[in-house]
Amino acid sequence: LVRKKHVLSRLQDALAWQALPVVQLLAPDERVCVHLIGTLFGMLHTVEDSSALDLFVEVLVRLVVELKSEQYLRCILDESQNELCKATTMRGSLPTFTLLGKLADAIPGFADILVVEHSNLVDHLLMGLTYPNEGIKAAVCYLYGKLYSSPVGTERLSAHFEERLCGLFLNTLGRAQTKELQVNCLGLLKELLKSDHFVSILMNNSKTAEESENPDFLEGENPLPLVLKKLLLTRDEMLQAASSHCVAAVLVHSPSRYAPAFIHADVPEFLFECLLCNSEILIWSVYCCLLLLTEERLFFSKCHTVYGIESLVRSLQDVLQLNNVELHKQGLLLFTEILKRQPVEIKLFTNRGVCIEAIDVLMETVNCPVLEVVVEAVRAVAAFLRKDHLSSPPVPYEELQKLLEAVLKRCADLSPPQSSKRHASHPANRNLSRVPQRQGQFLLNTLESFRNACRLAVEFQSDSMAQENAFTAPNSESKDTLSNFSEFLLRICDSLCIPMVMNYLERAVSPSVMEVFISALNTLFTVVPNMRNKFSKKLASCSFIRLTLELKARFCSVQ
Repeated sequence: LVRKKHVLSRLQDALAWQALPVVQLLAPDERVCVHLIGTLFGMLHTVEDSSALDLFVEVLVRLVVELKSEQYLRCILDESQNELCKATTMRGSLPTFTLLGKLADAIPGFADILVVEHSNLVDHLLMGLTYPNEGIKAAVCYLYGKLYSSPVGTERLSAHFEERLCGLFLNTLGRAQTKELQVNCLGLLKELLKSDHFVSILMNNSKTAEESENPDFLEGENPLPLVLKKLLLTRDEMLQAASSHCVAAVLVHSPSRYAPAFIHADVPEFLFECLLCNSEILIWSVYCCLLLLTEERLFFSKCHTVYGIESLVRSLQDVLQLNNVELHKQGLLLFTEILKRQPVEIKLFTNRGVCIEAIDVLMETVNCPVLEVVVEAVRAVAAFLRKDHLSSPPVPYEELQKLLEAVLKRCADLSPPQSSKRHASHPANRNLSRVPQRQGQFLLNTLESFRNACRLAVEFQSDSMAQENAFTAPNSESKDTLSNFSEFLLRICDSLCIPMVMNYLERAVSPSVMEVFISALNTLFTVVPNMRNKFSKKLASCSFIRLTLELKARFCSVQ
């Protein structure tokens, strides 16, 4: 064995560093090549030393790759068929399964030849999955993954999966103990989930009579969500990321059809828990999953968002310390969707401390130097300014003022291309100022935030608990009151909103911008009723009313 390993090591080095001379020496005589391949294949089944087996497989794969002839692939497939048929135990088939998997990985088209010309080999793969050895199961799943990654294999083995493999595979994945088997099962699952047909089969899989009588078979009519939840419960971040990726791969086919199964299995709860980690890959994968789940109302009605909002906010705090803009944007997008879609009757922030932390996160992202992050942050602010999100007394008016002022100043800081009077103080703003269309969208999102803040002030007028901070010390004056917040809205509209909109309208005409802004102004008259006359005169003096009438005439010219 030692001598054989030494010789094969030398051959391995030769194929690695001087493949061309070796091929030129062997290729002219097919009999020599076939004999060498047959000898190496035979050696796979005569030794038990694992390092020797790995070496034999690697040399055989490298040799066939370098020879570049389908004849030798068919030779190996014939030998494999014979070996699997005569094997007295399934344990002896492990080297064959390993070799076939490595060849399928190394040689494009090998999987197609296997399923088209040697489809009976697939029956042996099924037998391998029933054998109580996870090493064999891992090798089988790896090979299956390569077969189903091929369009030809996917088509040829479609019925095989539906009729014979599906239940057995789910059971194997659900009971996998070794990392190797878990990873290879997830690799196969990843390939299967690319097909809408296979996803439908997996998500509608129910136990057969035979499986129902088997006490070892997974409980539950639909085991896939349960299996993936089990992997989320592991402490292995790689398995958690792969599991969440598979959840997303299912949901992307049809959130409305498949999300309920995952929600009923409490998968969202464990996805939120996975956010408290240091793996950017895992966090990204979980963000994608949860974003797809927000399309299903059941996700909210089952209170998964109420349970998970603290984890999401803490995750955003941590993620913002990383130099990963795409992760920042994805996290904010998820936060925005949850804020927008959360039902009014189900309070999202049951803990005022988490609400304050959310404001801090929004403040940090609004002041971020990266424009794309700021755009997402402003959308999140607009979604955040809802009474049901802020109704836990005392209402944090001071924090809201700072946040809204930061949003408006960031938008006002954008200099128009034609003007050189004002320069963007924020580096990222220079990028935005070059694109008027982006400016208009950014302004629109900013005005939506302001309008929502005005609506918030009006809604809180009828709430006695929201008038001021009930925890203010006796005989001390609190600035954290609805009255101060309302006056702030009036001031900020005068100092920032109106000039900002007027400046924009000198360069572009946007019905949507005007619609949102006029809606905000209309609400603002109700916010501070005793300031109506003064505010009206201010609008008239800055020519806003005249400009509005001109725009109305232009927009409504058809009428």
